[in-house]
Amino acid sequence: MIEPAKNYHASIYVPASQETCFQALATQMDKWWTQSVDGSLTKVGDKVTARFPPDYGYWTFEATSFQRPNRIEMACIDAHHKVEGQPEKIDQEWLGTKVVWSINKVGDNTEIRMVHDGLTPTLNCWEICLDGWNQFFKGSLKAFLNGNEPTPHSAA
Repeated sequence: MIEPAKNYHASIYVPASQETCFQALATQMDKWWTQSVDGSLTKVGDKVTARFPPDYGYWTFEATSFQRPNRIEMACIDAHHKVEGQPEKIDQEWLGTKVVWSINKVGDNTEIRMVHDGLTPTLNCWEICLDGWNQFFKGSLKAFLNGNEPTPHSAA
């Protein structure tokens, strides 16, 4: 059992269906997270790489659990995080962490609960990653699923 209090965790509520939310997380990361995404998650073992050009790094995740339309778990299997002014060890801090997406119907809305297991305040990247997830998950993904303009990372 993942303990949210020790890891980054957040929830959003959107009017979209569970299936629409599931698809946004599994196959449409380029619409809300970063426009530079290779791959998608359609079954356990699938891999997706989220790149942040021009030179902020990339992360590759592998689907470790896939329970449509309620849950996706993905483990970070490759990490390269570049942040000027930060210690070099920030580069690999996400390696071995796990992102868990839980998608549940709540009244007329769908709740997406996210836990990034391993992303804790003890990491050098905590503040940067906290801001990033808040922007992309709580802001951009929510906007996308509400039918508004999302703000994924772009190289431009």
